[in-house]
Amino acid sequence: MPPGHRLVRDPGGFTVAVPDGFTRKPQGERVFYMSPGEVFRLGIRIAAPEAGGPLAVMRRADAAGPVDNPGYRDGRVTGTTHDGHPAALWEFTWNGFSTAEGPRHTYDLCWEQDGRMYDVWVSAPVGEAREAKEHFDAAVDTFTPG
Repeated sequence: MPPGHRLVRDPGGFTVAVPDGFTRKPQGERVFYMSPGEVFRLGIRIAAPEAGGPLAVMRRADAAGPVDNPGYRDGRVTGTTHDGHPAALWEFTWNGFSTAEGPRHTYDLCWEQDGRMYDVWVSAPVGEAREAKEHFDAAVDTFTPG
């Protein structure tokens, strides 16, 4: 586990490394861990598998990007695997939650495992994308269902 992170056993049924100082904020079917001021947002969603698997799910999300994320741009979806399971990585930039905050970049990995679909993502201001990628990698590398 990277320095500056702690392993959390979430009541939602998973374990994941989150950066020190992040707090849990469930929102509907998603669980977020957010940095102070909500600059960095680590999100997790566990759901039933969807038609076409992770790649189709991320392609549908990419297609809906301009509707769901104002200023959506630089979207790309890549088929991959995660611990031997079918997966898809979706990256994009959008205008963010406010003009004052500015544009944000998101890294999102979706995969199927043991009859469930897992989605782990990190969103941060564009200028913080490198640190966001480090948080994303730590979360994906340590995520354990159950």
